[in-house]
Amino acid sequence: MPDPPERVVERVGKLLSQPRLNKDALVKLLKQAEGALSELTQSSSLENTLRPLNKSLVQSNLLHHKDKDVKLLVAVCFTDIIRILAPNPPYSDEVFKEIFKIIISTFVDLADVESPYISRRMKILETVSALRCSVIMLDIGCEDLVLDMFRSKNYCHLRLFICATDEESLFSRQVHQQSVFQAMQSIMTHIIEEKVSQPLLEVILWNIVKEKKGPPFELAVVIIQNCAAKLEPSLRVFLTSCILNRGASPNELKKLYHQIILEIFQFSPQILFAVIPNLTHELLTDQVDVRLEAVQLIGKLVALSKLHFGQDYRSVFVEFLKRFSDKATEVRIAAIECAKACYLALPSGNEVHDVLTALEARLLDFDDKVRIQTVIAVCDLAKSNLTCFPSELISRAVERLRDKKVSVRKTTLQKLLELYRDYCSKCSKGIAIINEHYEQIPCKILALCFDKDCESFRSAYLLYIYKLLYSHIVLMCEMQHHRPQNMELVLAEELFPSSLSSKERDSFLKRIGSKHTNYNFFKVLSLKCSNMIFNTEIVYSIMEDLISCTQCGNKHMQSTIDLLLIILTMFPSLLRGSEAYWLKLFSENSALTNEKVLQILVKAACHISIQLRQVNDIYPLLERKCLEGTRAESKLAVSAIASLGHSSDDNTFSVLLK
Repeated sequence: MPDPPERVVERVGKLLSQPRLNKDALVKLLKQAEGALSELTQSSSLENTLRPLNKSLVQSNLLHHKDKDVKLLVAVCFTDIIRILAPNPPYSDEVFKEIFKIIISTFVDLADVESPYISRRMKILETVSALRCSVIMLDIGCEDLVLDMFRSKNYCHLRLFICATDEESLFSRQVHQQSVFQAMQSIMTHIIEEKVSQPLLEVILWNIVKEKKGPPFELAVVIIQNCAAKLEPSLRVFLTSCILNRGASPNELKKLYHQIILEIFQFSPQILFAVIPNLTHELLTDQVDVRLEAVQLIGKLVALSKLHFGQDYRSVFVEFLKRFSDKATEVRIAAIECAKACYLALPSGNEVHDVLTALEARLLDFDDKVRIQTVIAVCDLAKSNLTCFPSELISRAVERLRDKKVSVRKTTLQKLLELYRDYCSKCSKGIAIINEHYEQIPCKILALCFDKDCESFRSAYLLYIYKLLYSHIVLMCEMQHHRPQNMELVLAEELFPSSLSSKERDSFLKRIGSKHTNYNFFKVLSLKCSNMIFNTEIVYSIMEDLISCTQCGNKHMQSTIDLLLIILTMFPSLLRGSEAYWLKLFSENSALTNEKVLQILVKAACHISIQLRQVNDIYPLLERKCLEGTRAESKLAVSAIASLGHSSDDNTFSVLLK
């Protein structure tokens, strides 16, 4: 019959007091003590029974034994004795310190799940957690020892064990990891409930800013979330000191306070409620690098909050918007980058409207580098949301085609081409619908091709017009479920009225070959000798579309008028023979005689044959505009009457004067 555990403990205690015991003897005796202690329940009456074992463990050299296996078994025996004699184990503060040192030293090998002693190490950890030993350690002045458990050098036991090859092994590792995680969480929570010291806070924050996020980071996240009320005062003091006294401390962790704020904001933003308003101090400082970093941080916070940041921290948000007009170029560019992130996070709402308004103002920035970045941002954002992005902002970006800096004009052309291609692609796939604002892009570039102020940049404009129209032709063909093999030839035939001339040009260039020394010269020459981009048939077709728009109230009517006006500004002679269209246009809907239509009529008057005395459909409308229209409409109406009244004996003006 085996001896009772009490007797075993007494016997082992006496045997361990013998000098010069070798490792094997020590391990054998300690395992016997371990087995007997595990059978004993908590009871202060067992103190006399445990005294011999206690004495042997403390007074011999077992506390400082160098063998890892012996140290582990000694730690197991001490944790069991503390459990049995709780809450008043018979140890002095000095002895407790030595006991806790040997206990904590065993945690380093918790990652070795293949070790035959893994269950013992887990038992020690769980007992330390259950008995709130960390609180005892704080009471006896062992805070540094407690914090060593959570510092990065001792965190190997919390790493993910991905080396498992079979499901059973992987499952056991996951269970082991979860047990370690829960025990560590419990220990840290007990410490925080007792006292939140600066070293403790720094240990938690160091694990927040680790580059390789893993279980240590996850543990810090859970602790901050669960102990927010306890940690908030200390965290507020720490971060506020970092913001207001930037660079005053050599503490490496304090230099990472922006990263700390960013990380904590993602999982526990409420704990930063009293900290973030202090960032206004950095936005207003004279140091450019500080303002730059503050703008970058706040931009990320605004995007992460889905722009709720603008409501929760209004004063900081308003000051952030002012950084779009900061005196430092790099700060303004950083703000533009932040605007992109903010819009992508939430493309609607009052706050995003404020951000886009601030962004729009940078299109007129005095620095060309800022204007370039703004154009890039506007076009990229428009591509991300073709339907909802403000069309007015696109129109403002298009105006940069007339920028005084060549670099700005070049970037604007390139980004508008990318935007229009993306628009055509999405329309062909049914993702987007035809939008008159995006259709204005090729029109605006085409108008610039013949602008005297942009003569030096004309070749570039023509190249981009070619690319834009190529995209448009592809779109039309794909929407009709038909894409010809030779798109270059299709585009040429669309651009040049005579299909024969485009084919001849293409054939000629193929005959001489691209390796010909004068290939580029002939390519440009043949292009310039080709027919005009527009012809009379195209203009007639546009006028027919305009007439149909007036009949059915088409929403694209204004775009049709704009296109016709642009073409006729360059080629007014294309209106020859369009008298029938004009008569039909004015007879169908007199409400169409707005300022732009009158401009077209003035340009057309020299090239059409309409006698005011013989036709009463046009003159009454023009007369009404002279008398009842706006100042601009009256001037245009008079010009139209003067141009259409070919004979000198026409008494039209005398009638108007009466």
